[in-house]
Amino acid sequence: MKKTPTGDRSRWLRIGMLCLLASGMVSLQGCLAVAWVAVVGFDSLRTGNLTFWPFEQSWVAPQQQGTVSDQNFKVTSVAVLPFEGDAEMGARLAEVLQQETSLRVETPDPTVGEVSSTIPLISGADDVSRTSIAKTVTQELNVDTVLVGRVAESPSHPSDWGWKEEEQRRLFLYLLDQHGHLLWKDELPFTITKGTKPPLEASVQTSLAHHLRDHVQELGLDELGYLPKKSS
Repeated sequence: MKKTPTGDRSRWLRIGMLCLLASGMVSLQGCLAVAWVAVVGFDSLRTGNLTFWPFEQSWVAPQQQGTVSDQNFKVTSVAVLPFEGDAEMGARLAEVLQQETSLRVETPDPTVGEVSSTIPLISGADDVSRTSIAKTVTQELNVDTVLVGRVAESPSHPSDWGWKEEEQRRLFLYLLDQHGHLLWKDELPFTITKGTKPPLEASVQTSLAHHLRDHVQELGLDELGYLPKKSS
């Protein structure tokens, strides 16, 4: 039988070792990839989230019912009062309006000035009180409109998979002009999924902005001038 030269045996031995090493590296990379996916997946399970659902009970005042019908009057500014039940959501919406509309957005300090005494009253006010409150806020802050918000929540319950706790909430929105006339009202259902880590604020803000922008276009709030689009 013909013997394999020693040099050939060494060469084949080196090739075999390289193949085994390469195979080990591929397996190691695969294991690292699986481990990375597992870490990311576990981290996502720990992170909370907000899910916004379609708006409900939307209502928009025809132009002739509000002061916007006056051609000399244009909505150029809004005061976003602290939202009852969820101040953080009010701050989010104020930021969205600042970014997505051409309005000057004011967010008054709830502890300073006459505005502070109106905030606890406005969500449950009747027409007469609402008119008085709107006049007070618009005069003190020199704005055309006032946006009032209230968040109501439902009892918490586990999610479908039982990993996180979920809360169903509903945001009620009311846009008033300087005379207390209601220009727009809406209800926005949303779900808070609780985790050991808070939701990623940038992601929540982006989702809310897209959600509101689509709804504004659907209702024509930008064309009416209630929430005018930011000029490009």
